[in-house]
Amino acid sequence: MGDATSMKNSSQRGFTLIEMLLVCAIAMVMAAMSAPLVMNITNTYRLRAAGGQYANMLQIARVRAVTADTYEPVYATSGTTLYGGNLNAFIDLNQNGTASGSYANTPLSEPGVVFSNSVVVKSAASAPNVTNLEGQYLNGASSSNVAINQNTWAGSGVMVVTFGSRGLPCYLTGVPPSNGAGTCSYSLANKPIAFEIFLQNQNTSQWEAVTVNPSGRVREWRYDTPSTTWVALN
Repeated sequence: MGDATSMKNSSQRGFTLIEMLLVCAIAMVMAAMSAPLVMNITNTYRLRAAGGQYANMLQIARVRAVTADTYEPVYATSGTTLYGGNLNAFIDLNQNGTASGSYANTPLSEPGVVFSNSVVVKSAASAPNVTNLEGQYLNGASSSNVAINQNTWAGSGVMVVTFGSRGLPCYLTGVPPSNGAGTCSYSLANKPIAFEIFLQNQNTSQWEAVTVNPSGRVREWRYDTPSTTWVALN
C-alpha cells in the first residue's frame, strides 16, 4: 500500500525547474539558429516581389501602348522623393512625367508599385556580370549591336522604360512633353532598343534584373553568386 502511494506521488510530480530551464535554453538556441534563415527568406521574397511587380507593370504599359496607339513611359526610382509620395515606379499615362517623374492621380489614375525599403534601383555599372545577362536576354546578339537604356534624359537616380504603339521598346529623343507629343524611336543608329533594370536588396546584397529585349519580351532574372551567372525566373 505504501509503495503504491509513493508511485502515485512520483507520477504527479511534474517538471523540475532545471528541466524547464533546459527546455527554454534549447528553444532559444533553435530560435537563434533559425532567425538568419527566416530573415534571408524574407529578404529574398521582398526582392522577388519588387521585381515581379515591376515586370508586371511593364507588361501593362506595353499592352496600353498598343491599345492606345501611343507610347507609354514607365518611371522607376528608389530615391528619397518617391512618386505620389510613396511609389517607386509608375506608368506615366498622361505622358507628363518630365525628366524626374511627375506622378498624377488626376485626370488619369496612373498605376504604380511600392518596393520594400531594402530594395533599391541600381545602375548597370554596379551590377555583377552584366555581360552574362546581356548574352542571354539578347539571344546571343552582341550588346554593341543593341541600343540599351537610351532614355538618358531621365533625372539622376531615375530609370525610364518606354514602349511604342507596336508593343516594342522605344526611346524618347527628349524629355516627354505632355499628352503624347514627342518622338519615341524604335532604333538608334540602326540599332534596336532594349532595356535592363537592376534591383538589389541592401540587407543581403542579392540582385535581380528585369530586362526588355528588342522584340518586347519582359523577363525577370536573379543573380546566382556561386556560379556568377544570371538565372531566368520566367
